[in-house]
Amino acid sequence: MYNARDSFLRDRAQDFDHVKERLVAILRNRTLSHAAARNSVVVSGSITPQDMLFFKQTRSLGFITEVGGINSHACIMARDMGIPAVIGIRNATSDIISNITIIVDGYAGVVIVDPSEETLREYTAKQAQAEEYRRKLGSLIHEPAVTTDGTTVRLFANVDTPKQVDAAVMMGADGFGLVRTEYMLVDRGRYPSHEEQTEWYCDIANRAFPKAVTFRAFDVGSDKFREGIPHHEDNPALGLRGIRFLLYRPDIFEQQVCAILKASVHRNVRFMLPMVSVIEEFEQAKALIQHCTQRLDSEGFEYDANMPVGVMIETPAAALLADAFAQVADFLSIGTNDLAQYTLATDRTNELVADIFDALHPSVLKLVRMTVDAARAYEKPVSLCGELAGHAAATELLIGLGLTELSVSTTVLLELKQRIRGVSREECMELVRRVGSCTTTPQVYAMLARSE
Repeated sequence: MYNARDSFLRDRAQDFDHVKERLVAILRNRTLSHAAARNSVVVSGSITPQDMLFFKQTRSLGFITEVGGINSHACIMARDMGIPAVIGIRNATSDIISNITIIVDGYAGVVIVDPSEETLREYTAKQAQAEEYRRKLGSLIHEPAVTTDGTTVRLFANVDTPKQVDAAVMMGADGFGLVRTEYMLVDRGRYPSHEEQTEWYCDIANRAFPKAVTFRAFDVGSDKFREGIPHHEDNPALGLRGIRFLLYRPDIFEQQVCAILKASVHRNVRFMLPMVSVIEEFEQAKALIQHCTQRLDSEGFEYDANMPVGVMIETPAAALLADAFAQVADFLSIGTNDLAQYTLATDRTNELVADIFDALHPSVLKLVRMTVDAARAYEKPVSLCGELAGHAAATELLIGLGLTELSVSTTVLLELKQRIRGVSREECMELVRRVGSCTTTPQVYAMLARSE
């Protein structure tokens, strides 16, 4: 089927795979019941981003899976939603029975089955302390994120839905550094029409106004939405994903670009291209965007003719060419999740190599610094929107590297602001100088621990 000459049959091969997997799961009695998850902890072999959206609607309390990495997109969604999740617990579906009390400690990555009364009291107290801590952080909502020696750091939010925009605004976000548009596909299970997209983008841009909104183009492929991939890929993380897929399917790309341009009418919209590795991809994308502006001009639509177009730096190739990208792009955004994956050659969804994957590895930090230096040299804005931006141990390091724009999950905005207000830029720069001599991740963590 994947090698069929007929393009329609090739496109449907993935659908048949999904049906096959669903039937096998039913026969093995291993299907996920979204409705049964209400007010419960979900224990599953794995969870997809689409499952995560369903479970959010049914108000699931937590997640435990047998396979997957802590930086998979499903896990990132759980953190964005503030739902505790522990990933990679072997034999969880066979060892954990239904209708039993479970503690899911997402901070420590611990699962406690049938806890004692003493343990329950201990975790109930921890939960109360966490709620009190979050309440106290609320006093920082209207305070600026400024270091003790006067360096301002702009804090943006990463969001997936229009409703999340409202929550981020309430938490004092300075703007939106990453809108993951592909979750519109995950939610619908298909590519939405041009009209549906226009409504969705306009809704987000209007809710955020006058704050800036950065829409990332559909980052299709890898462990996310895969509809439209022409055939099965043995290694999808290195395959047709991000900008590669969009240039392969200009019909889908053009429809999205036109819809986002229409949403830019109030001039608070930026557009970001994912998984760009070579300059040619950026040039081809810019040509398509130019074609879209001409089309809207001929149809009489208003839009921001100067809408900024930026590049995500999430491959070693892009980081090594950051000076070239900084000359042609309007802004750069560092995606440390994929940057770490490709730099360290570790699948971030694979629990077997989870001990290798770490965005604080010296090689990744060198690429981050290279990107920041290139953006500053050409006076282009640069931000970091990967999970590293919200990492408790990384705040001083990122400020020391020269980053003054960070985009994180709404749930960690205030905690990150508190950390920024407690450090000086001079101390952060000194920390970077010390970390510069490290050659291993444990050495970096040891250096960070000494700075606390």
